[in-house]
Order: sequence, then C-alpha cells, then structure tokens
Amino acid sequence: MKEKEDKELFVEVALPVSLFMTFTYKIPSYYEANQLIGRRVLVPFRNTKMTGIITDISCNPEYKKIKQIESLPDKEPVFTEEYIKLIKQVSEYYISPIGITAYYAMPEGLRWKYNKKTQKWIKAVSEEKVYTPAVVSLSGIQRLSEKSLRLLEFIMENGEVTKSQIKEAGFSESSLKTLIKRGYIKEEKLIFTEDRLKQPDKIFGESPVEKGIYIYNSEPAKKRLNKYIHISLKNTKEGRSTLILFPSIKAIKEVFPYFKKVFGDKLFVYFDPIPEKEKIKIWFNLKKLQGSITIGTHSSLFIPIKNLSTIIIEEEYSEAYKNQRTPRYDARRVAALIHKIKEKNAIIYSSSIPSVESYYLLKKKIGKELFKGNILKRKNPKITLRKFSPEQILDRKILDFIKNESGNFLLITNRKGYASFLYCNRCEDEIKCDRCDIPLKIYTKNGEKYLRCEICGKKYTYKQICSECETPLKEVGFGIEKVEKSVKEYIGEKEKIDIISNLSGKEFLTNEYDYVININPDIFLYIPDFRGEESFFRAVCMPYLKTKKEYIILTNQGKENISINALLNKKPEIFYNEELKKRKISGYPPFSRLILLTFEKKELSTEKVEKLIKQWINKEKINNINYEGPFLAYHQTARERKRIQVLLKDFKEKEKIINLYRLSSKKGIKLIIDVDPRKIF
Repeated sequence: MKEKEDKELFVEVALPVSLFMTFTYKIPSYYEANQLIGRRVLVPFRNTKMTGIITDISCNPEYKKIKQIESLPDKEPVFTEEYIKLIKQVSEYYISPIGITAYYAMPEGLRWKYNKKTQKWIKAVSEEKVYTPAVVSLSGIQRLSEKSLRLLEFIMENGEVTKSQIKEAGFSESSLKTLIKRGYIKEEKLIFTEDRLKQPDKIFGESPVEKGIYIYNSEPAKKRLNKYIHISLKNTKEGRSTLILFPSIKAIKEVFPYFKKVFGDKLFVYFDPIPEKEKIKIWFNLKKLQGSITIGTHSSLFIPIKNLSTIIIEEEYSEAYKNQRTPRYDARRVAALIHKIKEKNAIIYSSSIPSVESYYLLKKKIGKELFKGNILKRKNPKITLRKFSPEQILDRKILDFIKNESGNFLLITNRKGYASFLYCNRCEDEIKCDRCDIPLKIYTKNGEKYLRCEICGKKYTYKQICSECETPLKEVGFGIEKVEKSVKEYIGEKEKIDIISNLSGKEFLTNEYDYVININPDIFLYIPDFRGEESFFRAVCMPYLKTKKEYIILTNQGKENISINALLNKKPEIFYNEELKKRKISGYPPFSRLILLTFEKKELSTEKVEKLIKQWINKEKINNINYEGPFLAYHQTARERKRIQVLLKDFKEKEKIINLYRLSSKKGIKLIIDVDPRKIF
C-alpha cells in the first residue's frame, strides 16, 4: 500500500467555472512533477468534461475519491511557472475565479469544449477575419431588416469587430452576410504582406531602457514609434524581448509595416481575430525564442514570452485596456504585476496626454520620464474659443469659414447618433426605453428618424407628440449624423472634410489637418464620474495636437476653466496638479483603490441591497469598511433588471467579497465585481 501511495501524483487544476477554487486530480506517475505546472489537461468534471490548467502539485490530499485526468493534449506547458504566478495574482487582485482567469488568458484554440452528445472534444474554430464599416453614417441605408441594421450600428460604434464579438453580442451569421453583400461593411483577412511595407524614418541608433517604470508623453505618436524601434533593436541584439500593446487592431495594422521592415521574422503580431492555429503557433514560439518583438492587444500580456524585458503600453489611458468580461483586469495593472514578477523588466506607459495616474507616478518619482519635453509646446496653431449654442450647432460664420477656406478640416462631434433624446416640456421627462428606463437616442435611416435604447438595442418608432399629454416633443442635443446633415446641406459634397465622433484611442489613425473644429467637448464635464475633468482635458488637448493652422473649440467654458487654461498656457501641469488636489480631497484614485459592486435583479431596491451588505459585514465580522451607497446606478435598469451599486474605498479584505458574491447568488442576485473601475457609473 505504501509503494502505491508513493507512485501516485496529485495536481491542482483550475477549471472554467464560477467557483473560487481549484480541483484535485490524479495524474499518471510517469510524468515528472517539475514539468506539470502550467500544463493543459482534459478532465472529467461532474457530468461532463472540461479543459483546465495545472496550477500546483498537491501533496497528500484528504479526499478519498479523486478522479484521474483524461489526458495532457500538449507536449509542453501552456504557461510557465512565472505566468501561473501572474494568473494567481490577477485572480486574487480582481476577485475572479482562477479557472476563468486561466481559461481566458490562453488562446481560444486551446479552450476545448466537450460535447456530451457526440462524446467528442470541440476545438475552437479559426476566426481570421475582422469586420469594419464601409459607411460613415446610417443616412441613405436602405432595405435592411431591424437585426441587420442593429448589427451595422454595432460595427460602426466599435469601428472593428471579430466574428466572436458579433456572436457574443447576439447577432446572426445571416445578418453579417447581408451587410457584406450590400457593401455596408468590409470583411478583411488579417494577412500582413510584404508589398504593404513602408520605409520607416531613419533610425539613428539603439536606445537601451533599464529596468523600471517610465512615462513617455513628450512626443507625438509617430515620433514615439521610432523610439520603440530603437528600444526594440537594442533588446533584440542582446537576446531580450519586447512587447508593445496598442488599443485597437486598426492601430496595429497602421504600425505593422514600420516594424516589419526593421525586424523581419523577429516580429510577431497577436490579437483575437488571427487564425487560432496561427495564434497557438505564435504562443509556443514566443515561449522558446529570445530577442523577439511582439505587437498586439491587451490579451498579449499573458503570453509567456521568453526573456521579456520591456512592455510598452501605447495610448495607456484608453478604456480598451480594461477587459469587459471576467476577469475584469486592466492591462496597466497586469503589466505592473509582470514588472514585479520579472525583476529586470521595464514598463513604458505612453500617450500624448497621459492619465492622471501616470502623471502621479512621475510626481511621486515612482516612474521616470523616458524623454523630457512638453508635447504642447511642439505645436503652435492659433487657438480660438467660440460660444457653443445648442440651438445652432454650427452657425453661419463657422459654416462659411469651412466653405470658403481651401485647407482640409476635421470636425469632432463628441457624440454619436442624430440627437440625444426627445423631451416633453409638460411632463418634464424624456421618452425612455420600457425595458431599461433610460432616454432613447435618436438615429436616422433612409432620412427617417427612429429611437433606440443604448443598453438593450431595442428600436422604437420616432414620435412628434407625447403619448401621455399630446404635447409636441422637443429634440435635445445633437450627434454626428445631425452635424453631417448640416454640413452637407450648407456646403455640399466638399472634399477634405472629415467628421468623427472622437479622437480617443486614435492617435496613430488620424492625420494632421489645417483646421480642427471641436464641437462642445463640455459633455465630458457632465458625466457623473470622477474622471470627467480628465476626459474633458484630453478632449480639448488631443485635437490641438492634430492641428496645423487653427484650432476652434465650440464651448461654454472660458479661459478660467483649468483644462482650457492649461492648453492656452501650454502647461499641462496646471491641470494635473489641480486635478490631483481634488481627487485627494474626495478620496479617489490615485489616492485610493476602488471596487465597484453592481447588483442586478428584476425586483431590487436599495433597501434590499443595504440589508444584504449589512448581513455580509456582520457575518464576515468586518470592522473597517468605507463605502458609498447603495445607490441607483446611472443606468438604473438594464434589460428589465434593476441595477444598484455600492462603491468600496480602500477595502483591504478583498477575499471576503467572494462570500458576498456567494450570498448574492443564493438570493438570485447577479453581482458584478469591478476592481479599479475606469468608470463608476
């Protein structure tokens, strides 16, 4: 019996289930224990089978009936021990089940699913295509079903989507094929060929970066690109690897030729739409090859790249770096965790207008400036502040200016759709979605207006009269569609006029223009979020960096506004220092850690959530807790479910939130845990 026990080997396996634990399995004794951590395994689980990852070797398990693994499908571990440690830390920090964290960290092609009917393993289907809009607005769109129109709107809002994203959003294959056939969207294979290569700017040498945290905000995007090439050249020469993250696939496609020309087959590209076989090949190659350079989206962070010495996060402020499903990690934080695990690692947080958190790192001397300089002083176009009138978005003087000037123009609307909502003066209320209880946004199709809910996507017929009191309804606000209509009606089909909704996350995608008109960026100041002022500052500064001759801001803010004052004086520190003072007083990041808890159920009230929170506090014997709420979420209802939120500040006992999750589940309440939320509404 003793001999048998010595031969038995047990492992802890992380499985993709909503349980905050691993599961013990037997493994054949002929496997070497030191080669098992990070291996993918296929195991029986309850009445089915699952794909899991070995996280630990288990010694003397207490359980009597322990199942044996079915197989180890790979010749080597998917993750190194360092990256298993990273997955554990991400799981712990973001209060995410370790199995789900590990599952979504690896390529989709390795996430096999078991079909109980056929008793076969289903391997993920390759998705090598990305879909982008071929139209700039819904004006003139004809003969589309409601589902196809909603899919087109979804693709237009996101700019680029994969087939998996389309499926996750609930759209069908037939709607996708309809849009392709009608020419409303483009289907692109993500193949990077040599004939697309461009000659990069002259490279003057190699720039080494020592270990540490760096902030790079002194130069525009294209200049930063050359510095990345310099840094990567030095790393590659010394057998060290570089990972550069971008907020979108479009940005990666834009910069790819520059890197390919220099690095050739040392360059790897990694993001979701790449064919799964290719992604798996890239994954295992990067585990073995030293001196590589990888450009990708935030999912690239979990690749166990050999000799990774430098991580660069471009446009680090972008919301695209916050994962929107469990685990709800932030790429900036995951990079910092890698930095701690890899002691000789360097992180570079890059952007033209850095986040307040990045500026704080500089101020506290936790981070260092990669290159010194003030980006606002690199440009000198004329800045004009003009009063914005909601009744007349673009007045005749502005329209005549656009019509008569010979240069090219960029108009930034800061809004989507046609108008914000319909309002009844007598009822003193907006026309709302009957499922989500939020104001319906106005859109146009074939010149006809309609209403749509921004949460559930349900469409409603446009109405001119209030159904409650028969008072004429008033359109409030504007969007990109209304601006396009106004410009076209007054100016006609003039070339060299581009109209976009925003510049955020598009530093590599937008050229410079002679004239830039920024239409009412004030909207960011009315967002019920502590980052509203920061969003406004970025919204007024980013267009300035794309302007050659004159930058016109249509705003109701004056020179006394801290953001505008900082821009006019070309001193960004004016804004950052004032914003840090406000956040310190209010107890917001970077002076505190926030956890946003969102409770969802059909019949839910703040009183029920308050009772639940108190029950949890008493049961867990929590003595030191600081929280705001419960309060109604900004969007109080979503898909007929009430949404109540609680905001925890600097809560140290995060592991106890797991029991709040369990307690909520028992009462049929869905709990969404968002650690370090980018938004608190």
